[in-house]
Amino acid sequence: MKKYVLLLRATIVAALLYGSACVDDVSAQQTSTPTVKWTVRDAPDFRYQFLEKVKTTTLLHATPETGTFNLHGYLTHFKGVLFACWDSQARDENTSGQHGVYRHSTDNGKTWSDPKTLFPPLADNVPASVAKEPRPFQTSQGFAEIEGRLYAVTCVDRAVKKKVYRFNEVSRIRIGLLAREVRDDKTLGPVFWLSDSAPDPEPGYPAIPAGDRTLVAKINAWFKEPAKLPQLLFKPRQWPDSDDEHRMTEPTPPWRLHDGTWVRLYRDQGTIHGKSKAEIEASRPRRHYAAFSFDDGKTWTAPTRTNFPDTGARANSGRLPGGQYYVINNPLPMSSRQGGRSMLAISLSGDGLSFDRMAVIKFIAPAQRYEGKAKRANGYQYPHSVVVGKYLWVIYSVNKEDIEVARIPIAELESI
Repeated sequence: MKKYVLLLRATIVAALLYGSACVDDVSAQQTSTPTVKWTVRDAPDFRYQFLEKVKTTTLLHATPETGTFNLHGYLTHFKGVLFACWDSQARDENTSGQHGVYRHSTDNGKTWSDPKTLFPPLADNVPASVAKEPRPFQTSQGFAEIEGRLYAVTCVDRAVKKKVYRFNEVSRIRIGLLAREVRDDKTLGPVFWLSDSAPDPEPGYPAIPAGDRTLVAKINAWFKEPAKLPQLLFKPRQWPDSDDEHRMTEPTPPWRLHDGTWVRLYRDQGTIHGKSKAEIEASRPRRHYAAFSFDDGKTWTAPTRTNFPDTGARANSGRLPGGQYYVINNPLPMSSRQGGRSMLAISLSGDGLSFDRMAVIKFIAPAQRYEGKAKRANGYQYPHSVVVGKYLWVIYSVNKEDIEVARIPIAELESI
């Protein structure tokens, strides 16, 4: 393990030196369009700062009984209760039976309820080697607050064996979106489809009805508001390509600047013209792309490459009570196999455009315990966050196996 850590650190140093040399000049963008800049390493005395007052709680320590794939975490605070949810599967990512799990805390994270099923599997929850034909699986979309009630929402997809658009795309088709109320007494309401009609169930599984049309319309409208746009939706051409013809995915929650402009960052998935995985990987700059809206989210500019380093994974964003903007991501500009997800950090900005400070939340994950599809490297990944009182809460997956939450004092972030 010691040799692995030393080798990983050496690789990281090399990647950082390389990354600083290949940062693209973003000043050539039109002066009328804002520019997101990451200037953390511009300081002559730059060194990594590690947060010292983080309190970590394990929400799930994965076992074969619980399912050894766990990812896509979300947090929300509703009527004094902190809710956490994520997706779980027996072994493999985006495979038959992947479904939602949740826990809640009524005492500010001191204790948590036992893990419970949030959305039941819609097909047999079995490894990919057993599910020989593509079956429905779920990807959480978090929570929606509608007229004083809380709803959990998940997206149901089915994998397809052939590309339907181009080589560099997600091979799946959308079945629909599910929702259910998470009640004040911690019980769950009935599951319903966010549509006018209900898809046919898998053989042997019960039918799920379509929801009340008025409620469905309100939940759908919630996810169209600029600050609440969905993040983990996947299908061919789900997101716009960038201005340099790269495929975009997993945009951060948008944030609003003082002049009313909305900003969101995208994960880059490489050139749209790639014909092999190697070609696509080689084209990835390991940088975030940024898009802007000047009409309250109705239209967005084409995503443009920034110099904000990112391994290429889901990131999260938000705003602290004092007004500072933040982005939580994996800032090491290398692939996940090289250790890019080994560092989870938070970058801070006073104006929402220039991120000039950063602190490390987690670094060097424990060894992966279980094999599984799309488990390519150790790391702290797919963060989501919520501000509750004096703390910033961050949920993330460890190696796509365990689920943890970190409680960070906002005072410590404001002192950076």
